Amino acid sequence: MDTSKVHGNVKPFRCPGYKQASSPSFSPDACRCPHWHHLALKSGCAGLILLLLSLIGLSVLGRSAILECPRYWHPHWNKCLFVSQISRPWAEGRDACSMEDAILLLIENKEELRFVQNLIKGKEQLFFIGLKYVQKEKIWKWIDGSILNPNLLRITGKDKENSCAIISHTEVFSDSCSSDNHWICQKTLIHV
Repeated sequence: MDTSKVHGNVKPFRCPGYKQASSPSFSPDACRCPHWHHLALKSGCAGLILLLLSLIGLSVLGRSAILECPRYWHPHWNKCLFVSQISRPWAEGRDACSMEDAILLLIENKEELRFVQNLIKGKEQLFFIGLKYVQKEKIWKWIDGSILNPNLLRITGKDKENSCAIISHTEVFSDSCSSDNHWICQKTLIHV
């Protein structure tokens, strides 16, 4: 087959309505694309490069933003929980949590209540949480100042001055803040 005849018969495509290239490097039949085609091509390439750089940045950020709890702490949602191994009064438990940049546990919903009760299941101890009875106002308040939602927790026992909440694997009780119990601390998950 004579390829010179095949190539010789192919006519270059002409763009109707567009100027022909005036550059001597183009054949007189070559199509010159409008200026906006070049702009669209450059914009598309720049967009793809930015997208690629964003994906690389997110993957690096994703690896460096791993959330982790300290040793002996248990992760739950955006919290780390610590179950003490010793018994002390409520104020000492609060202070021990504070020394770990934490606070006594604030239970935010029923799922978290179930998680905590499963965490301490099988332990015979009772655990202080961050809930205290305010005699003057006659209400239970969390250590952050928020009021207990009675639909979240039912506290058995007497509501009286110097009462703090303790939790078991089945219930939440009222007990004297000066009695010795274990406690549960919480802190926010840390970035590593």
